[in-house]
Amino acid sequence: MSTNLRIPTTVELNSDRRVGADEPGVTRRSFLYRSGALTAAGALAGSAIGLPTSVGAQGLGSGQTRLNFRDIRRHENDHVDFLLKALGGNARPKPTFQNLLQPNRREFFEVSQDLENTGVGAYLGAAPVIFSRDILAAAGSIALIEGRHAGWLNTLVNDRLTANVFGEEQSFERALTIAEVQTLVSPFIVNLNGGPPLSFSLTPSAANDIAILNFALAVEFLEADFYNLNVPEFIR
Repeated sequence: MSTNLRIPTTVELNSDRRVGADEPGVTRRSFLYRSGALTAAGALAGSAIGLPTSVGAQGLGSGQTRLNFRDIRRHENDHVDFLLKALGGNARPKPTFQNLLQPNRREFFEVSQDLENTGVGAYLGAAPVIFSRDILAAAGSIALIEGRHAGWLNTLVNDRLTANVFGEEQSFERALTIAEVQTLVSPFIVNLNGGPPLSFSLTPSAANDIAILNFALAVEFLEADFYNLNVPEFIR
């Protein structure tokens, strides 16, 4: 694993990193409703994520909305590049994904919201067992950007500013467990392609930091591929 974990000030966006055409499928939001995964993942009994009846005040056609989604796409690709460089030869291969391309902009906005809130909770859940201070600082830097994405997307779809992936309004961010992250991302993953499992130990160690970074890399691969497909489709 590379010892240079300096957060880059500028990273060139690789505009060619785009997965092939993906078939529209079940979104994670609809998957959670049908499967009851919200309850299984620890949501309060009887709670549900309320689907908004209209998109937020910035609207579907807002120039700022278009700019923000392009920025989010770039950020997620930058996160992938950073983690690949940090892990070096220990980096996992990119998983094979499914159900990424959304049928319309409304679904795109809502699944974006869910993915970003999942990312925030995933990084927070891993933070207490990160062994290296440098890796903790890098993870915290990425998590804060994910949090900015999540808050903006929450308001875009008329949800509460600090609502988490379970729709709970909060003053303190709710960390996600490994099992919760697995449940939330599994509808999108077909194959890990020989990479390590989506897991890590709860005992801090240098070796475990590699597992944590690969755990994060799988989530970042998912987010980057999601935006690489949907931003050109819906944000013009």
